[in-house]
Amino acid sequence: KAISVTREFTQWEIENNFTEVPFRKGQIVTYYNTTEYLWALAPESIKSKLIKSNLWAPRKSFAIHSAFVRGVSESVSGVESESVERGGLQLEAYLETEFNRHFAMGYGLRYTNEVINVGEASISTTRFLGILEGRYYFNPLRFFFGARPSFGLGVAYGQSFTDATGLTSAGTAIILPITKIGFHLPLTKITEFSFETAFESLEVTEKFETGDKQVTNVNNFKIGIAVKRFF
Repeated sequence: KAISVTREFTQWEIENNFTEVPFRKGQIVTYYNTTEYLWALAPESIKSKLIKSNLWAPRKSFAIHSAFVRGVSESVSGVESESVERGGLQLEAYLETEFNRHFAMGYGLRYTNEVINVGEASISTTRFLGILEGRYYFNPLRFFFGARPSFGLGVAYGQSFTDATGLTSAGTAIILPITKIGFHLPLTKITEFSFETAFESLEVTEKFETGDKQVTNVNNFKIGIAVKRFF
């Protein structure tokens, strides 16, 4: 905002500590209603176009995610429906590439350990998945420390292993889709802390040692946190 205006100059004050501008503190900036001078402060519409095309470059980042998973519903081929409790922990590692200020693509690896309680028995499932996820980042919330909400859609594919009291099975797992909502709070210029929730539709196809095949469809809800570092 302008805090001192005369016929010769205007003194500006940045309202947000996370705002980045193309000049340094104490430097004199001349106003021109033109895009010929990349160092000039132009009107808002021209300034946004100028910064987008000349002063901003796509970034890459690495992030570590952890989440608690809870099963919402499930169906198993060849098995009658019964009351089942599913829950577990996830760890993920992501590389993310930005295409512009709003769109990015994430490439990740996931480890999941899940426990299924059926009656008096407990079944342990482990999954290793590769993930591809498209993300849309909304404009920063200036009233809340420049935090960015996001929405993501993704798919995942990998291996699943199940141990049911000595009876083991293994096969493939696919998630389609991963629907994710995130809230990303900048800690520094190169570090973000995130809160995330997601809803996932999982299909697992496994074979037992006897050769029998079983297909399990699960809807999961998860909530987690993440730390991201840009480089």
